[in-house]
Amino acid sequence: MLRYPVAFGHNAFAFNEHINADGSFDRTKVKNTVVLDSRELPVAEFREGREALHLAQGGTLGRSHKGLLYLPLRGRILVPDASQQATLADRERAMRAAFDPFICYSDSPSTDGAYALDFTEPTADTANYPTGRILLRYYVRPLGHPRIGESLAEEAARSYSLNLVAADPRQYEQTEQTLALTPGSPSGIATNKGNTAAPWRLTIVASAGASATFTITRTGQPPLILNLSAFAGTYVVTSETCGPYGQGRLVTLSGVSAFNVKVSDALSWFTLQPGNNTITITNTANITSATLKWFHARA
Repeated sequence: MLRYPVAFGHNAFAFNEHINADGSFDRTKVKNTVVLDSRELPVAEFREGREALHLAQGGTLGRSHKGLLYLPLRGRILVPDASQQATLADRERAMRAAFDPFICYSDSPSTDGAYALDFTEPTADTANYPTGRILLRYYVRPLGHPRIGESLAEEAARSYSLNLVAADPRQYEQTEQTLALTPGSPSGIATNKGNTAAPWRLTIVASAGASATFTITRTGQPPLILNLSAFAGTYVVTSETCGPYGQGRLVTLSGVSAFNVKVSDALSWFTLQPGNNTITITNTANITSATLKWFHARA
């Protein structure tokens, strides 16, 4: 992250503008950039579901829940010597606006004010990533305004510290993956190259009232069944509350909530596990297409 450009989605705020995508320096921007000097490795919050009986001799650990992830960042705002104070003040105002939690929420209530923080990490896995780099992101919201320091001893720079929080603790690759299914080709492989379960979104186009038991299945898991008999249109199924797809779990028809069309039980929601997942649709009368989308996910 520190050696490559970093971008925060709200107000398209950019860090490390003096670094090119390949890690080389852009000398024209070395003194006109917001530098990331350090970061703490992201720390996730865990809640242990232990009860009194779990503490007894021979008890169990109980369930562990992984929750919010915290990402502290620190660095400096650097500006050209000829326009120190005015440019520093402009940069500071831009940072405060981009990382204002209230404004973030107001601008994107469907994601609780979370935006993508895009960054790059090196990797030795050149078989899957020939460039030796993985393009990654967290979906984060600021915890508060950046803490910005000003010093008369360093008039061309201001230090800052910034704390971000993610409700979804997973890292995602930046490129969305797609699997297209049709009645003529109802089964396919959805590959998750990450190391933790990935959420998904399914868009179903019905040309007329379709089956009352339209089914999507991941091999080895209970089927997810939808009653699509009443209306034609575009149905969208979101598998869980997550960073990429905002608030869920959801089923919509032409953009309007239609959760009642899901007729299978609560255990029928599934995720895409690391590796290959065989996905199949059945009872596909009057279904034009079913398009599954997801992002590779990492812990």
